[in-house]
Amino acid sequence: MASDLNTIRTCLWGKIAAVVALASAAALVVVGGADGSTQTTMAVSKLQGTIGPGFTISLKRVTARVRLLKAGLYAFVVADKSSIHNFTLNGPGVKNKTITGTGFVGTKTVTLTLKKGTYRFYCTVHPTITGTFKVG
Repeated sequence: MASDLNTIRTCLWGKIAAVVALASAAALVVVGGADGSTQTTMAVSKLQGTIGPGFTISLKRVTARVRLLKAGLYAFVVADKSSIHNFTLNGPGVKNKTITGTGFVGTKTVTLTLKKGTYRFYCTVHPTITGTFKVG
């Protein structure tokens, strides 16, 4: 009976190790270059920004408003729905980075490394259209 219990434990730990290895591998993405080369990189978290219509601005992760993020690499996917606005980000290491310019309507994606601190996203034409989030 003791050997049966040891066999079950060994099998269970083997399955746990396989799940952990699979989860770790899933967090990695293989990126192919134009020259046929490949490199392995961590998956990038996606944030959805919106400016307009009207005098509105937002930054969300899936459906929740962004308030606090971990430091790291993020893809900002910004939908600019009004030609009279722009979407600009300012914070530690990101100095007034305009993601969509005034006159542009459409979607742009920018990948940025966020460091610890407070960030502000806003329209430079209408600075009262603004939002903030923290990176800790």
